[in-house]
Amino acid sequence: MAFIITLIALVMERFFHWQHLRQWRWFLNYEARLNRVIGDWPSPIRLLINILPPIIVVGLISYLISGLFYGILDLIFGVIVLLYCLGPENLWVEIYKYIQAANQNDQSGMEHVIQTFHISPDREMGFHEALTRAIFVKANDRIFAVIFWFVMLGPIGALLYRLVTLFSERVEWGLSDISLKLKQLLDWIPVRIFTFFFALGGHFTEVITEWKKHILQGPPFNELLLTECGIKALDFKTNQEGVMEKEALQLLDRVFVLGLVILAIGVLII
Repeated sequence: MAFIITLIALVMERFFHWQHLRQWRWFLNYEARLNRVIGDWPSPIRLLINILPPIIVVGLISYLISGLFYGILDLIFGVIVLLYCLGPENLWVEIYKYIQAANQNDQSGMEHVIQTFHISPDREMGFHEALTRAIFVKANDRIFAVIFWFVMLGPIGALLYRLVTLFSERVEWGLSDISLKLKQLLDWIPVRIFTFFFALGGHFTEVITEWKKHILQGPPFNELLLTECGIKALDFKTNQEGVMEKEALQLLDRVFVLGLVILAIGVLII
């Protein structure tokens, strides 16, 4: 079931543009109201109280519909939750929009992507490499880690990761420090699997050499492992506009296909 749900969700995320339907305003409003009551409580307790009720609701629904109508309801509910927890923005849509804006010299369109990806290139790497590195980080945050925790824990796993990520990105909630540490812990295993797939889908020797250097490092080094292995996996020979970004997306396509194949084999063995 996990393989079928993941396949459907990935295909829909890759080839359809529906991110405008994936809104989290309800959770923002819920957090704001709850914060008025528990705003002075310790951060770990506040974070737990914020994320626990939605997770309990999703877990309860999963339990109640389990096995009904030959598992069809499980399938539909799993696809809905997984798709909703991906993103929120569509990675491929955003990058292709940037490339189109760059080709048309549309500064506003390019600036939107720069702000979304929080790009701050230094003199050594340049803008294109900075954006490419950001693509690998966002691919894990928006897609791979969500799928990993869905496969491990079902819908509650996907929702847990997305809610923790939301808190880690919103400084104004006052929980970004503790939620970032929790997110880094949740990322530790997925990042190491994801970057190993980079070796299978790109330059194996170069990636695996870099992978071995960082694999045992702690959670704060997750992004370093992602970006270094991602860059090593690419085969770019020019700094032409959009080339690195396109190759990064092509690598991700290969990696997600490999991931689906491995998941299918695992399901058959188990």
